[in-house]
Amino acid sequence: MNKNTQIKSINKSFLIVLLGLLAALSTLTIAMYIPGFHQMAADFKVDESKIAFTLTSYFIGITIGQLIYGPIIDHFGRRKPLIISLLVYIITSVLCSVADSLDMMITVRFLQALGASAGMVSAMAIITDVFEPQHRAKAFSLVMTVLGVAPILSPTLGSFFVADYNWESVFYALTGYGIILIFLIFFFLPETILYQSKDKLSGKLVMKNYGDVIKNKTFSLYVMGGSLANSVIFAFVSASPAIFMGYYKVPPKQFALLYGISATGAMAGNYLNGVLVKKIHFKKMMMIGAVLLMLLTISFTITAYLITDFPFQLVIAALFLILMSIGLIYPNTVSSALSPFKELAGSASAMNGAMMMAMSAFITAIVGLLGAPTPFILFAIMAIAGVLVFVFLQIAKRLG
Repeated sequence: MNKNTQIKSINKSFLIVLLGLLAALSTLTIAMYIPGFHQMAADFKVDESKIAFTLTSYFIGITIGQLIYGPIIDHFGRRKPLIISLLVYIITSVLCSVADSLDMMITVRFLQALGASAGMVSAMAIITDVFEPQHRAKAFSLVMTVLGVAPILSPTLGSFFVADYNWESVFYALTGYGIILIFLIFFFLPETILYQSKDKLSGKLVMKNYGDVIKNKTFSLYVMGGSLANSVIFAFVSASPAIFMGYYKVPPKQFALLYGISATGAMAGNYLNGVLVKKIHFKKMMMIGAVLLMLLTISFTITAYLITDFPFQLVIAALFLILMSIGLIYPNTVSSALSPFKELAGSASAMNGAMMMAMSAFITAIVGLLGAPTPFILFAIMAIAGVLVFVFLQIAKRLG
C-alpha cells in the first residue's frame, strides 16, 4: 500500500480524537501538578512560590522544543520523531516523580517539556498533511474541542491525585498517559508526510526554513493574532485562582466547579466554529470572533471599573463568553497561517506553537507582576490583547 493510499484510508474521526489527545499532553502536564505545589514545597524544603520555577522551565522547554522538532518532522517524517519524543516524555515523567530537590525538578521539567513539544507540532502538521485546505479549519476546531477538555479536567484530576495520594502520583498518571499515546501511534497512525526534504538536515537549513516561514507576512500576522487570542486563556488560567479564591473567597471545591464552567467557553467556541465553518468561510468566522472578543473584553473592563462590587456570577458569565469567542478565532488563525506551507508544514507549525507558548508565558508573567489580580485588572489585560488581536488579523486579512 503506497503512502497516498495509507493516508486516504485513515479514519478521520479517530484521527481527530488521537491528535486532540496528543495536543492535550502539554496542557495536562502544565496544569495537573499545580494542586501539589504545597506538598512539593514541604518535601523540597523551599518556599512555595519557588515551585513556580518548575512552570517557568517547562514553558522555556516547550517553546524551544517546538522549534527543534519542526525541522526534524519535516525531514524525517511525523511518526518516528513523535514516538522517540514520547519515550523521552515517559522517562522524564518518571524522573519527575522521584525528584528529591527543586533543582532536579526544574531541570527534569525542562526535559519533560522537550518530550511533550513534539505532540503539539506533529498534531498541527498531520492535519495539514491529511486534510484539504477547505477542511482544515473544521479539523483544527475539532482537535481544539478535544484539547479544550484538558484545562477543565486538569485541576480536578490533579486535586484528586494530590488529595488521595501525593504529588508524585500526578507524574505516574502522566507517565501512563504517555504510554497509551505511544501505543495508539505505533499501531494506528501511519506516516502522513508526502513531501520529505531530501536536503541534509543542518543548522543552516533549519535557519533557512524558519527564515522562509517568518518572511511570509501573512503567516506572521496570523500567528501574532492567534497567539494573542490564545494568551487570553492563559491570563484566565493564571489569574482565576487568585480572583475566585482570593478576591471572592470562594472555597477550593467550589472554585474547581466555577473554573470548569468558565473554561467550557473555549470548548463551546471550538465546537461552534467547527459547525459554522461549513457555512461561513473560516476567515470570516475568525474576524467575527475577533470583533466579539474585542467588544466583550472592553465592555466588561468598563463594567468592572464602574461597579466596585462586581458579582462573581457575572465574572463567570463574562469569562465563558470571552473564552468562547477565542474558540472562533484560534483554530482559524492556525489554518490561515499554515495554509501557504506544505513542505515546511512542520517548521511553520513549530513556529506557530512556539510563538503561542511564548506569548502565553509573557501574559502570565504580566498577571504575576501586577500582584493580586481583580476582575478589572484581568479584563483590562484581556481587552488590550483583544484590540491587538483585531488589529493583527485585520491587517492579515487585507494582505490576503
